[in-house]
Amino acid sequence: MRGSSTHRERRFVRTAGFFRALPSQVVAALPAGMKGVSHRARSSQAQWFYGDPRLHFEAWWHPNTGRLELGLHLEAEPAMNDRIANGLARQLLLIKARLGQQFDLEPWDRGWVRLYETYPVEVFNAAEIKRTAARMAELIVVIWPMCQELRKGDAKIRLAVRE
Repeated sequence: MRGSSTHRERRFVRTAGFFRALPSQVVAALPAGMKGVSHRARSSQAQWFYGDPRLHFEAWWHPNTGRLELGLHLEAEPAMNDRIANGLARQLLLIKARLGQQFDLEPWDRGWVRLYETYPVEVFNAAEIKRTAARMAELIVVIWPMCQELRKGDAKIRLAVRE
């Protein structure tokens, strides 16, 4: 039947302005002690990191699905990725209690790992920038302190205290 395709139609969505505006909004939403985050943006993604850019938080537009991914990407050497991912896996119930049940932790390409959520986005406007920035800041506040401890190889993890 004509027009009854079972796959999502790929459509062009302008995202460059959204991803250029997003980094500074995320920094503004972080507590004072975490504002030293570095960031970079491309036309369909933005990243935030402390020190090592291979361990970064990312907002990434998936045009084939019409979904925006927010999460932590572990793209360092496999041993470090595994150490952090194993620690996060032990804390996944706690992470989901703080951030929501929709989070997945999964191995990815080249020994990489990601802890992420996705949701549909129809329009990349100012309201979406504000909402996405607040959500990304929340992810960073909850997850980054755990990653810092796990990078050191310390199995003890503290949750960040809300300011």
